[in-house]
Amino acid sequence: MDSNITRRNLIKAGAAVSAGLALSGVAPSFAAPAPRPQPVSLNLRPQKKALVFIMLDGGNDSFNMLVPTSDRHYREYRENRSNLALSKSDLLPLSGYRDSQDRSFGLHPSMGEVQQLFNQQKLAFVTNIAPMIEPVSKAAMQNGSAQIPLGLLSHADQFRHWQTSRPHQRINAGWFGYFADALQPNRPVSQIPMNISLAGSNIMQNGVQSSHYSITDKGSVGLIVNEEKTPLNRELLDSFEDLLSADYKNDPFKQTYLALTREAQAQHEVFHRATTNVRVPGTFSDTPLSQQLRKVAQSIKAADALNMHQQTFFLRYIGWDHHDELLNNHSKMLRVLSQALGEFQQALDSMGLSDQVITFTGSDFGRTLTSNGNGTDHGWGGNTLVMGGDVQGGQLFGKYPSLALDNNPVNAGDGVLIPTTSTDQLYAELAHWFGVPRDQLNGLFPNLKHFNNGTSLGGLIRA
Repeated sequence: MDSNITRRNLIKAGAAVSAGLALSGVAPSFAAPAPRPQPVSLNLRPQKKALVFIMLDGGNDSFNMLVPTSDRHYREYRENRSNLALSKSDLLPLSGYRDSQDRSFGLHPSMGEVQQLFNQQKLAFVTNIAPMIEPVSKAAMQNGSAQIPLGLLSHADQFRHWQTSRPHQRINAGWFGYFADALQPNRPVSQIPMNISLAGSNIMQNGVQSSHYSITDKGSVGLIVNEEKTPLNRELLDSFEDLLSADYKNDPFKQTYLALTREAQAQHEVFHRATTNVRVPGTFSDTPLSQQLRKVAQSIKAADALNMHQQTFFLRYIGWDHHDELLNNHSKMLRVLSQALGEFQQALDSMGLSDQVITFTGSDFGRTLTSNGNGTDHGWGGNTLVMGGDVQGGQLFGKYPSLALDNNPVNAGDGVLIPTTSTDQLYAELAHWFGVPRDQLNGLFPNLKHFNNGTSLGGLIRA
């Protein structure tokens, strides 16, 4: 095998970069608090659009999700994945597609719906992608000169970087949050925030001034008193209204808590009225992810009643850290993901909303090409997917890497792949579709200028 750096050295390299960044004013991992996020100036075009982000929390082994099937390339895959390699005959073919290296590809056998969406040109893959500060070469990683994300290989840091797209620092604001800063700067208390989370608190939807609105797969959370005029219902309603109208001028803590409760109840009543009678066609599986996407579809359909033109949604599918029992667990989880995506896209098609919604996935990091015996360990570059009516589906974007271990310019060591596409490039394309002018993308994604002269993944989204 050619000269690689070990996982231990890779982690040490990340620590060295953190120390260097600390000297330049960027907080290392042990620093607290996080830097204060700075406002971003945006002038978004108002339009009916929704972005749906599904975080595959834990690190999806995406080189068993999307596999080369042309003979030589599959042999490399099979040799280096060893006991984790999928049988070529089991892979679901991506019909009619070959990349610039004449490689054909197949999907994990659990992903029948995703195969169909790809072949219908409603879904595309972005390959060997991860948060990056600048393009990185293997030589730069070997000599310690590479600028790599803070906390590389760390769940907490890479999870954060996917949400902020600022891997050179640790901040608590994300690019969805900057949208809300621009579009809802003076939002009334009863107005539902444009950023809706089905995973509770998150960074991606926090702005400098704005936050998100949390719901569950059952809808918003609040008090709805049965409208039947019974003595018990009247007592409940009167008691609740008395609580909300109380005044705690001499107790700032209680006064603040009460204000938040009033706001939450007002928003709950708005959301409940707007969505409760909205029908979503089709059948959704009885899994949390499918049921959450059903609620997302209902919320998008109710956008006018919610007084929203643009919306974002944040979902979290937890459990992808497969250091052990990869084959069985990965198969089950990809099945859940594929079914949910197929059901969601079919519902959007039926409601005539397909061109207004783009769904995309992310994951902490890719995983090692090499097996640890029964699973894989933390890596860097991986593959993700983008779905919607305006997506130029049926294609792979970015550069799918060689899966060889020897003489591979993107193998940093132990099968950790150096990414060749930055999340900034994907996010810039999505943000422009959402309404951000091209000349404002560098302000939203400050590292974008380091990649392909500041260009995003041109061609991914239909003009």
